[in-house]
Amino acid sequence: MKTNVLYSFLQRNDYLLIAGIITLTLITFALTLVPAEMLSQNKIWSYDKVGHLLLFGSWTLLLGLYHNISQENNTNFWIIFLLGLGFGVLIEFLQYSLPSINRHADIYDVLFDAIGCLLAIVVLKKVIPEK
Repeated sequence: MKTNVLYSFLQRNDYLLIAGIITLTLITFALTLVPAEMLSQNKIWSYDKVGHLLLFGSWTLLLGLYHNISQENNTNFWIIFLLGLGFGVLIEFLQYSLPSINRHADIYDVLFDAIGCLLAIVVLKKVIPEK
């Protein structure tokens, strides 16, 4: 099966997951904490909620894969979900507490972060081989 081949590849090359987590973390901070004026001219930001779902879902997926590989299939998916959601809440808190970036916290962003994290958990349960 293709997922087993991909999972085996990631087991042998787990540094790729680490690199992916770091890269997505930096991209997420950059996209969510730059001043709003820098983003307002770009049409892609009209899809803000989809972006939240994809960014936080992808981040949670990579974190879950890395944790499962490094802990030899001993992963509590709800902890991974809470870490992804916590990252989303942290971003919204930073947007709220840093008025100089002219960004605003949004409960709907957190909702779409949570949906992305839940979808990541569903995918993790499908791609991670049984113990």
